[in-house]
Amino acid sequence: MTISQATGGRGMAESGLIPQRFAKIDGVGLAQGIGMLEAVVDEIYWLDRSPFLAASARPALRAGRGPELHAVSPFSHSDKDAPGTAGRAVCVAFAPEHGPTAIEWAAAKALPLLAPDPAASAFAADKLDALTLFAQADIETPEFVRVPSADRAGARQYWPDAWEAVVVQRRENNLIGRGTRFARNHDELQECLDAWAARELRVGRYVDGPSVTVTACVAGNATIVTAVSQQLVGIPGLTTVWGAHCGNQLIAPADLPDGAYEAIRTAAARVGDQLRLRGYRGVFGLDMVLDGNRPLAIEINPRFQTVVSLVQAAEQRADLLPCLGLHVLACLLPELPVQTIVAPVPMLGQLVVHAERDRRLGALPESGTYRLAGGALVSAENRCLADLPAGHALLWAQAQPGVEVAEGDELVLLQLAEAAAGLQAHPHLTAAGSDWVRAVSACVEAASC
Repeated sequence: MTISQATGGRGMAESGLIPQRFAKIDGVGLAQGIGMLEAVVDEIYWLDRSPFLAASARPALRAGRGPELHAVSPFSHSDKDAPGTAGRAVCVAFAPEHGPTAIEWAAAKALPLLAPDPAASAFAADKLDALTLFAQADIETPEFVRVPSADRAGARQYWPDAWEAVVVQRRENNLIGRGTRFARNHDELQECLDAWAARELRVGRYVDGPSVTVTACVAGNATIVTAVSQQLVGIPGLTTVWGAHCGNQLIAPADLPDGAYEAIRTAAARVGDQLRLRGYRGVFGLDMVLDGNRPLAIEINPRFQTVVSLVQAAEQRADLLPCLGLHVLACLLPELPVQTIVAPVPMLGQLVVHAERDRRLGALPESGTYRLAGGALVSAENRCLADLPAGHALLWAQAQPGVEVAEGDELVLLQLAEAAAGLQAHPHLTAAGSDWVRAVSACVEAASC
């Protein structure tokens, strides 16, 4: 790989100095990447309930000629979602391993679904099997104890005396964190063991540090490590579920203890290299927690994550091909021309508003660009995430009006051109973040029952 400088970062790599909002990022140059995409595909169908991730990739892909990018819901069977006549078309899904919907949609349209090898993906997603992969990659994890599925002892036997609290994970999680629980004492751990009887579990030492996510893509010849973000989890006012994903915000090396940022990048590269040996190709995310300046691996998400929308905005500003394009190329080509640049890290954050109780939704705010006026949402001129002005937000409805939602279900994704929360182990929303959440919650509450 080579090191170059993005616009605004001239001379930084040579001097060894990376200013506060600059960071290393791997990628493929946008113009070169567009040319490579044009050589292999004409159309890309993005399959997800919400088009937010495709929306952040589209401006960069259309900056050149590029393939046509369509965002469709795999739950729809409308003829308008049928592929066009351009020729070579492919599908990419947010989480193809999570249910059969995307697979069935692609099959019905006779299109290839570009996804990682199912066996490699299942191994990486398994919260216990991933421990083997971490060990092979020489990546540290929080100390843990395995709880068997049968012939169990009591909770005290799985709680070392030095641990103040524990995190319990079953093998399979889901997309909103309901496969992870927190226990402060033996009684709470026993409740978890009873609730998840007949399941093998992982009980890990709780590390009271900031959670981070690094996004990467496994190609045939390299692991492309892109942006690092803070992961916002279980924030009151956004969810009632302790381990629920509540958002992300992009971070730079200066936001973390000395050496932590580069250690996170190194860990992602090692994990990606191990995934490659198992036949994995495409985008993945690595969740970690900081114990001082030591990043400890928690889990692998062998799929796209919500934060990729922010990552793609950073890639666009750095004149790099967005992750969606990287994924397509990694699945179709034997190797990619990877470069490492020093690029500005934009101040972007996003928040996920969840249902705080079971209810029937009335109406949700329409997806679009908004500003606040008197604490209320006001429609604004449509903007893309990479060029979102301060004081504005992109709102994406994640549920359908009139449906029954359960406590913890995702309702709305908010994307902001500013920090959404503080960088602590237990972050609180910024004043601006709180204002946006209150405005959205008021709309949802007024229209629901």
